[in-house]
Amino acid sequence: MSFTSKERLIRTFEGKEIDRIATYDIIHNVNLMEYLTGQKITAKNAEDIACKAVSKILDLVRHFSIPDNLEPKIEQDEDDFVHRKDWWTIQVLARPFKTMDDVKRMVNRDIERIYYCIGKGKVCKQALFPLRLFGEDCEYFEEIKENFKRCVEKMDGTQMIAPESCILYIALERYDLKWWSYLYNDYPDLACQYLDALTDYELSRIDSFADLSLTSISFTSDPIGVNDSLMFAPDFTFNIILPRTKKLVERWKSYGYYHIYFADGYKWPILDEVISWGLVDAVDPFEPLAHMDVAKFRNKYPDITICQPIDCQNLLYTGTPDEIRKATIKAIEDAGAKRIIIGSTSEIHPNVPVKNALAMYEAARNYRL
Repeated sequence: MSFTSKERLIRTFEGKEIDRIATYDIIHNVNLMEYLTGQKITAKNAEDIACKAVSKILDLVRHFSIPDNLEPKIEQDEDDFVHRKDWWTIQVLARPFKTMDDVKRMVNRDIERIYYCIGKGKVCKQALFPLRLFGEDCEYFEEIKENFKRCVEKMDGTQMIAPESCILYIALERYDLKWWSYLYNDYPDLACQYLDALTDYELSRIDSFADLSLTSISFTSDPIGVNDSLMFAPDFTFNIILPRTKKLVERWKSYGYYHIYFADGYKWPILDEVISWGLVDAVDPFEPLAHMDVAKFRNKYPDITICQPIDCQNLLYTGTPDEIRKATIKAIEDAGAKRIIIGSTSEIHPNVPVKNALAMYEAARNYRL
């Protein structure tokens, strides 16, 4: 019995018999890419090497950054945000706000520009999470789809998650937690109008992208928890964040996708609500540092797939290959060796040793069902 990556993933979501445990991750590690392919990355071959690398070790990949420029750049955009851009991530170094009036003006401008782009089917720079997800450099939605197809065709069957949908992450990264908190406290109607604009933008982008021939797996992400608690008050989480996310999940599911719900950190308080929607096929990630225990989840939610339970903050970074193999096998067995997809709790970041990443993937792929 042998399945393709797509078949293995779908059978995992559906709780059916599989040939081996599926693997899923983000690879932001040039050393690992070069090891897996036996080739040195250059600006010219970076996309081919990145695609080839994920095809060697993953059934499913999320995000897809191309290491075509390994030197970081500092850039100032049209709104006077200053960014540090690395090939795999973008960091906001400075925001152009000194007063709440500055914030309000920018929010109103952002809302106007978001709806303009929706009408034109254009990528809106002001509605992007400052992180390299997929398609940030495109001008139109259709270009995202074309670029996605090109990359998938180079992956030899490895599946790529549809460009992920997020709302509050974008607001928090653009306005910072401090300014966002002031905005929501002092001008809640304006803050919610902005979140609604971001929601409408994501719905439009989903409609443009949806095509099951490209991928059958979609993804939404929310900033829900820290290590020991929810990040925000329950009222904000349940009445502001989750209803908007539910709209996105409903839209993806309307096109026939299997859906992964991603929420950073401690998320136990919201899981009953999210799973009650009847829309979510998998929850992601399961950070040990945030008390996201695999066995506890499996006992409570036997029909939901568990994604990415191997700690990348400490274990994959500083642990030994043997410790990583043991943690991987424990996660699989705590899940009952079904409805689990193995990967790091965030990504194989540049500081993860190659031998440690391989220990995790090989333990999963070699586990005898």
